[in-house]
Amino acid sequence: MYAYWDRIKGGSDIPLRRDLDPAEIGPKLLPYSLLTDVDTCLRTVRHRLVGTNFTDFFGSDITGKELSSVLSGNYLEFILGLYTLACERRAPIISHSKFLWDRGRLVKTSRLIMPLSKDGARADMCFTSQVFEAGEGDALPQVFIAADGAWDDISEKFSYFSASPV
Repeated sequence: MYAYWDRIKGGSDIPLRRDLDPAEIGPKLLPYSLLTDVDTCLRTVRHRLVGTNFTDFFGSDITGKELSSVLSGNYLEFILGLYTLACERRAPIISHSKFLWDRGRLVKTSRLIMPLSKDGARADMCFTSQVFEAGEGDALPQVFIAADGAWDDISEKFSYFSASPV
């Protein structure tokens, strides 16, 4: 997915939303994809398009819902921080974390958050690929940001987060 995002941005630092083509992404990856509106000033994220993997995981369709209506507590703050940072830095973020969900079920997740622009100026959307799996994982999240052709480890910035109930 990162290679696709990198290709469609062309000579810009981030791609335009209109450059995203579901047919190019394909049916194997679309179920694991999210398209979100991000307001970095208000620190809000709204789910615009949601893959079936998320509907299956959450037990309902979260299309059109604010992130704050789906998550809460420090996990909400962690995820808002990832989206905000991706848009403010205009750079993709990779994170691996775990959290308690649904009667204490421990879930591991990995996500790639890639910023987009509606108008070519502001980073105000994100295209995300994410997978969920049961089981153990690292106690603290691992977070990496794309910078100068490499992935910088910025996990320390998110060390406040731990896998407590959402």
